[in-house]
Amino acid sequence: MPADPQEASAVLVPITSDKGLCGAVNSTIVRQVKNIVNESNARSKMKIFSIGDKGSVAMVRPFLDLLKVSISKIGTPYNYPTVMAMAVHIAAMSQDADKITVVHNEFKSAISYVPRHMDLMPRKRFLESMQFAKLYNQTLPDKNTSNPALYELYLTSNLWVSFLHNAASEQSARMNAMENASKNAKEIYDALRLQYNKARQARITMELVEIISGASALWAKRVTLQRYLNNLFKNT
Repeated sequence: MPADPQEASAVLVPITSDKGLCGAVNSTIVRQVKNIVNESNARSKMKIFSIGDKGSVAMVRPFLDLLKVSISKIGTPYNYPTVMAMAVHIAAMSQDADKITVVHNEFKSAISYVPRHMDLMPRKRFLESMQFAKLYNQTLPDKNTSNPALYELYLTSNLWVSFLHNAASEQSARMNAMENASKNAKEIYDALRLQYNKARQARITMELVEIISGASALWAKRVTLQRYLNNLFKNT
């Protein structure tokens, strides 16, 4: 009998990025993992295989007992052999688990992405299910040889799709974040420029007022001196 979903042992594989400045791409994944762990009745049966530096850093404190493997500094652009190497480690970790849950962002459009949970079968369950499968027109290799290879293809291909979706979501979120940052910077620049121009205009006006006031004072003194001289000459 399959285990109750609330009590099933699972290997959680959150996919995040190594760099920030991409909006809520990483925080959404961390929040989804927290919800999965909190809603489960079998926390002790869970393991976390974290991919990406941002997710690993965010899950060290709340899930120190569950975080078994952390992979970061993955070279970009991603490639299939790299994902295959990670799939080997995930398969080894999930030997005693009931399921593998990949948590990633699914790309919808340039401005939209949604978090998704993708449940995959561990090797043991996959091979048990494949016992009832029929190999059409195939004599070599037999099931004992082809089924493990099919499982590697099954796990790696699904992880590869998850990586591509998450990478596309990350790039679109980073593009939107940079666009918003540029827009905010332009608004701040325009506000500061307007403030500077106001201060500059006020300073120029103040200097003109001081010049005009000084000129008026000098003219008044000249007029007074001229009257004094005129009166002096008249008296003489």
